[in-house]
Amino acid sequence: PNWIAPSVIPLFCLMAVYWQDRVGAGRQVVPRGLGVALALGLTATVLLHETSFVDRLTGSPLPAKLDPLRRVRGWKDTAKLVGAARQELLAEGKPVFLIGEHYGITGLLSFYLPEAKAAVTREPLVFYRTSDRPKNQFYFWPGYTDRKGHNALYVRRGESMSPPPPELVAQFESVTNRPPQTVLLRKQPLRTLRLLECRGLH
Repeated sequence: PNWIAPSVIPLFCLMAVYWQDRVGAGRQVVPRGLGVALALGLTATVLLHETSFVDRLTGSPLPAKLDPLRRVRGWKDTAKLVGAARQELLAEGKPVFLIGEHYGITGLLSFYLPEAKAAVTREPLVFYRTSDRPKNQFYFWPGYTDRKGHNALYVRRGESMSPPPPELVAQFESVTNRPPQTVLLRKQPLRTLRLLECRGLH
């Protein structure tokens, strides 16, 4: 439902056929209307794809929660926070891998965390939570169940301190919450990370 690409080209063709008949009929209002529509569309597209222009136009930054690009912003900073937490857990002397609560987090950390990106084709560092049924494409990737005794950092988003998933608790000797960490955008809160330290994979 949210992948409209196959419909774009046929709709452009339909638009061209529809308006060609009207322009050919000598209606002068049509080119002017199309010009206005193009100008409005271009303005909206520029503002929605580069929201920092709002700051330049109004003198105050767009609130992070209202930024239409908030879902794609701040992932380098998010990866840095997760990477720093992983280094702290690594100091205990055991290998540490990452588990994403959502397939989006899993993919983004695999891309933005340098050590994960470097190892993705050899020995993945970031995994989606192991499941007995396919929930997304990561089901078909190698899992982490063969990393017996290793520690992990479970990465989730959210303001509330919800309990860890039961299957995660069953997979490790202990699962403990770290303090929440906030990722900022233009000095405003963008997203809250909940990191769980998972020790001793069974």
